[in-house]
Amino acid sequence: MSMFRHRKHRVPGLNTTSTADISFMLLIFFLVASSMDVDKGLPRQLPPAEHKQQQNETEVDRQRLLEIKITAQNQLLVDGKPMSQKQLSNHILRFVMARGKSHLISLDAHPESSYDAYFHVQNALVAAYREWRDRTAQQKYGHVYNQLSPQQREELRTLCPQRVAETYNMAEKGGTQ
Repeated sequence: MSMFRHRKHRVPGLNTTSTADISFMLLIFFLVASSMDVDKGLPRQLPPAEHKQQQNETEVDRQRLLEIKITAQNQLLVDGKPMSQKQLSNHILRFVMARGKSHLISLDAHPESSYDAYFHVQNALVAAYREWRDRTAQQKYGHVYNQLSPQQREELRTLCPQRVAETYNMAEKGGTQ
């Protein structure tokens, strides 16, 4: 018999149940605590896709058409004349108020133009239409557009429609800016 006896010590197995529970609780916590709201963009109502019907070109009265172009160099042209982005919203407002609901705004952005220039034009359009609807609502109901009832807003949208047509240059390559 030896003086020293070697005992075999058993190492207990690790209990991983609590580790899995903690990991699962952390996963749930971060899913609940993190923000998933990533909706960004322009709210626009697009026409329904009708692949079967051929669209015919419509004759438009030049007096009721405002052409806005963004060149490849991000220059803004309104009816062929250069204009600054600061002047655009007021120019659009005067145009739509003078023409009423029979106006049409044509927006043509060159594929090489920057998104920044495009969004500045979109912001000017939104600001002009908001101001037009606010002024019309003030005259008709004595309140601004946001304070109207849903029925009054719907009536005002028919009186002050947002009529913007965008042209797409499908043949040209899109920009990377």
